[in-house]
Amino acid sequence: MSFLPSCRDVSRHLSEALDSGRPLGMHVRLHLTLCEACRRVLAQFALIRHGASRAPDAGPSLPAEAKERLRRALGGG
Repeated sequence: MSFLPSCRDVSRHLSEALDSGRPLGMHVRLHLTLCEACRRVLAQFALIRHGASRAPDAGPSLPAEAKERLRRALGGG
């Protein structure tokens, strides 16, 4: 029985911590010191977050007619 979380659990905790701003738990931080793969996942999440923060807030808007066609095509009436 291991006291360290699995890589899958660490990945989920990293994602949740980045989304919520909560600090990482000690077990997750310890796992990161031992696991290069999870450190890469953390670096990838940070890169994605950085890129997303630089993206424009909103792109061009669809015309109302196009929105209505999409609604009908998706079965939304």
